[in-house]
Amino acid sequence: MKLNKEKFLKTEVGSELKNCIIAWDIALESRKKYSFCSDEYMREQRVADQCGIQWSVYKMVLLQFFGVEYWFTRTDEYFGLVTEDGENWLFKIERAA
Repeated sequence: MKLNKEKFLKTEVGSELKNCIIAWDIALESRKKYSFCSDEYMREQRVADQCGIQWSVYKMVLLQFFGVEYWFTRTDEYFGLVTEDGENWLFKIERAA
């Protein structure tokens, strides 16, 4: 089955996948605000861990149904889902300057 990215991201699964990746990035960013191993840090780490677990399921679904393996990537400029070669983005979110 061929992946139509725009259509897929409008489905419930695609929308929840995107929400999961956004929540993961937010949790990872939020950890920076807190001291390592503080209660707040650990709370954000648990959210990040849960999002990572959810992502592993979404990743398997994308590979199984569409034959495409995406990777979560994040930098200071952007985050999103991209193939290993960096050529095929499922979505990319630019950070505000």
